[in-house]
Amino acid sequence: MHATTTSTESRRIPNGESTAMARTGRLACRAPFDLQRSLDFLGGFTPMHHEQAIARNVLTKAFLIGGRAIAVRVFQANSDDGIEAPVLRYGLTASRPVDAEAEAETVRRLAHFLSAEEDMAPFYELAGRDPAMVPVLRRLRGLHHVKFPTPFEAACWGVLNQRIGLRAARAMKDAIVRRWGDSVTVDAAPYWAFPDASAVARDGEAALAALIGNPRKARAVHAVSRAFAAVGDAFFRDATDPELIAWLEAIHGVGAFTTGFVMYRGLGRFRSVPMSPKFTVAAERVYGRRLSRADLEALFAQYGRWGGHWAVYVWTSTFPAAVA
Repeated sequence: MHATTTSTESRRIPNGESTAMARTGRLACRAPFDLQRSLDFLGGFTPMHHEQAIARNVLTKAFLIGGRAIAVRVFQANSDDGIEAPVLRYGLTASRPVDAEAEAETVRRLAHFLSAEEDMAPFYELAGRDPAMVPVLRRLRGLHHVKFPTPFEAACWGVLNQRIGLRAARAMKDAIVRRWGDSVTVDAAPYWAFPDASAVARDGEAALAALIGNPRKARAVHAVSRAFAAVGDAFFRDATDPELIAWLEAIHGVGAFTTGFVMYRGLGRFRSVPMSPKFTVAAERVYGRRLSRADLEALFAQYGRWGGHWAVYVWTSTFPAAVA
């Protein structure tokens, strides 16, 4: 991984009525990287609304590491780092000491979440030759693909959010988090981390159905949980795209939509152009003309393996910039 960490401090800090442990350090990212562009994206990405705090260009979010929540507070000091020599500064907070191994895993999860290690130069070269994309590049320079913290969380959201309202899917996800996840309090505010697959699978399908009140969704989430609990990180790192797609599509309740969602929102692997009315509107705004499905597929193909990043930049170009 290009991203590296250097822990500089471990200290006790007051945390509401309890005492928390804090560690601080620095995360080197692949240039160009601009954290503010990631924060703007999170502000417009509805599946992750209310799952982190963004204030004055600082991100606070919890990850489940070793069965417990560890909160990360991260910012980019543009005054001395800038997007061309990017360094994120972070602080970790937990209810008990964070050792070096837990710190390294937390920062690895943060780097995955923000795609901090990804080399965007080939995409910028391609997009720089696309006149319609030049102003988009200028505005979004330094944006890296923001993913779900884990592919398991992406898969659960994918099956929950099918053929159901966003509010209902959100309520089900929140119930799962509060039953099997964990939280840590920072500045009197709780931050919840999504559970591991093994924890959700362990209590069985009936417990899920009773919790979320939807047997069909419970069966799908339980199947996803069992499948993800049976494989490790090495599988997702080493498997080819066809192997991953075949494995995902063999899970009950996982169809083409969820498979694609996990591939790009959970793993950063892009397979096809997103075909949705909102994306079409965004692309038409960028290119200044009506675009058919064939037009969108041709534009996606023009970028080769970087087509997914083209789609991310097109879609994000419609998001309003956050107010600091």
